[in-house]
Amino acid sequence: MSFGYRPLVFFWIAEYENGKALPQFDPETGEENRFIDVDLKHVKRFGWYPFTPKLAVKIEKATGLTVIPSNNPIYTVTLKNGEQLIAKRHNVIKFNMKGGILSRKTFYVLGKVGDKILIITEDGKVISDADKIF
Repeated sequence: MSFGYRPLVFFWIAEYENGKALPQFDPETGEENRFIDVDLKHVKRFGWYPFTPKLAVKIEKATGLTVIPSNNPIYTVTLKNGEQLIAKRHNVIKFNMKGGILSRKTFYVLGKVGDKILIITEDGKVISDADKIF
């Protein structure tokens, strides 16, 4: 059984103390950078950003990934020395008793350890009660 993932609706950008940034997708080529390449010790700001139509085309040509452009808001978190980032895509798959998939949703999580955590839906809304989705 193949689970797959829903198309991406947000991508990340890590901004560093030195003014440089690492985007998940290169804005010129559409090639993907890996999260493992983010230097977390020097991240000043991190965020989830919606795709523009132009970037979506570049990404599909470069990687074959399906991404959905939108007018979703931008969500960022600013980190001070020693604060730890929490950022991930969280996929939730619900099954029925006969083995079929009932629903498949992706949430974008953003925050820092010991602080408020945002759980963002694919349509750009923040869920206040995480227990309702997990």
